[in-house]
Order: sequence, then structure tokens, then C-alpha cells
Amino acid sequence: MSNRLDVIGIGNAMVDALIPSTKEEVEKNQINRNSMNLIDEELKNNLHKNYPIKEMAGGGSVGNSMFGIASLGGSGSFIGKIKEDKIGIFLQQDMIEEGLRFPLQFTSPDISTGCCTIFVEEDGTRTMCTFLGAGTLIGPEDIHPEQIKNHQIAYLEGYLWDNEKAKQAMQKMVGICEEDEQQIAFTLSDLFCVDRHRDSFEQLIKNHVDILFSNEEEICSMTQSSSIEDGIAYAKSLSIISVITLAEKGSLILNKDKVIEVSAKKVNKVVDTTGAGDQYAAGFLYGLAKEKSLAECGRLGSIAAAEVISHYGGRPLV
Repeated sequence: MSNRLDVIGIGNAMVDALIPSTKEEVEKNQINRNSMNLIDEELKNNLHKNYPIKEMAGGGSVGNSMFGIASLGGSGSFIGKIKEDKIGIFLQQDMIEEGLRFPLQFTSPDISTGCCTIFVEEDGTRTMCTFLGAGTLIGPEDIHPEQIKNHQIAYLEGYLWDNEKAKQAMQKMVGICEEDEQQIAFTLSDLFCVDRHRDSFEQLIKNHVDILFSNEEEICSMTQSSSIEDGIAYAKSLSIISVITLAEKGSLILNKDKVIEVSAKKVNKVVDTTGAGDQYAAGFLYGLAKEKSLAECGRLGSIAAAEVISHYGGRPLV
């Protein structure tokens, strides 16, 4: 067993603000339902003014995964940028209290900490409205080898590819990991994120990634096909560990010629699907760091995802 910490994640540092809602309310605001929408601070403030927030918690995609790894007893760090404002201080303290290392300092006072406003419908469907805020200021100057090398796995977020400096930060992190033979995990993040960056994602995955996370829509988008069979064939062709989550149908783990089917863990009621993929990744990466089999990693991912969809919020309650 390695003496290194389990996972270091890099992603958009933000707080999740959860708002119970309906399909009609979401569509009234002219945002893409059941997806991630990038918004500015003015719209974020208007949404918070017009709709009551049920819950706020430290979040972000990779951030949620890091909270999940910590809840399972794992160890790790998170790299992301925040402002020294109320929610930035809250987020930093939240991570520290969960036992995670938060190596970056606060940014300049010009831009607020990021916030993901999440509309949650009665059937658990969630629509994310993301103000990236200070998270966009992360750059290669924030990536330090001594922080990266003390971990077994580095987990990277596709959302960061929307910002050139953040993209450079991830590329620097990849280079450090490869020098030290650390595993590199990558999440495609979102259907529209794949649409924006398909070609460069392709190059990153084929040349540098060891573990790929996607859902059905995202992997199909990589092939520009609506057929999951095409998505599976593409994932197989990568010759890496590729995980495809299929909601209530479970998940597939592909590794060269091996295909492992993992059943979804049953829940009494789906309350909120926020963070389901993030927590699946948390369980899977935790298992991988603890040298579990791929099937066991998938089972841990399924358990973690089932727990988080049974309540509001993208983080585990246990």
C-alpha cells in the first residue's frame, strides 16, 4: 500500500445553492434544463433574489468527489481558487473540516467565489446555473510539484477546459504526474462541455489519461453518435480504464477487452440527482487507491451514487 495520499483533484471551486423547482420554472428562465449553464454574477444574484435557497454546501464537480472520498475515509487535496468572501471562507473551512487539504490562497478581491445554483425538480432532475467566479483565475503558476507528487491519483475536471489559463494549469499538472508515474483520471463533465472541446479532449484522453469517467450522453457525444453501442466501442478502443454511468441501468467499466457490468443500487426514492456522477467517481477512485478490483471499485461507486441521490445536495450525508 502506498504512503501517498489517495487523490488530488483540480476543479472549479464553488458552493452549491439548491433550489426546489419545477420544469416550468426552469424553462421560464430560458436556461438549458437538465444540464449545466454558464451564467454571470448578475443572473446568479437575480436567481438567489427570486427563489428561496433550500441548502448551501461546498461543491463543484471534482470538489464534490473529494468530499465523497473523504467521507469514505480516504485522503486527498483539492486545488481551486476562491475569493476571501463569505462563501469562499465557508468553502475553505468546509474542506478543512472534512480533512481535505486546500493548498491555494485567496485571490484578489475583484471577483466573487464561484457558485452553482441548482434547480431540483420533484423527480430529482437537476439544472445547474454556474457562475464560475474566482475559479476562473486558476493558472499554471498555482500548480506546484511538491503538492501534486504526494498523491496516488490526480483527478481533473473537463469544465476547466473552458478557460485557457485553467487549461494550462491542468496541462502542467498532467506533466508533473507523468514524470512521477501517477495515475491521471479525467471526467468529461457535461454534454455541452464535450461539444465545445471534443477534439482537444480526444488528444488529452488518448495521450495522457489512465481513467475516464463519462455518462451515456457524454461518451456518445465524443463519437457524435446517439448510439450507446458506438460510445462503448469508442471507450473500448482507448485501452484505458473507462467508466460509463448509465443512471438506473448501472454502469459499465471497460478496460481493454474486459467489460464489467455494475448494477445500480436501489433507492426508495430519487430526491435529487445532483452529484450522482461525482459520488460514483469518488467511490471508484477511493477503491482504486485502496487497490480494490475494478468490479469492487464500481460497486463502491454505485453505493456512493445511490446514497447521494436519496437526499438533497451533491455530497454524502454519511
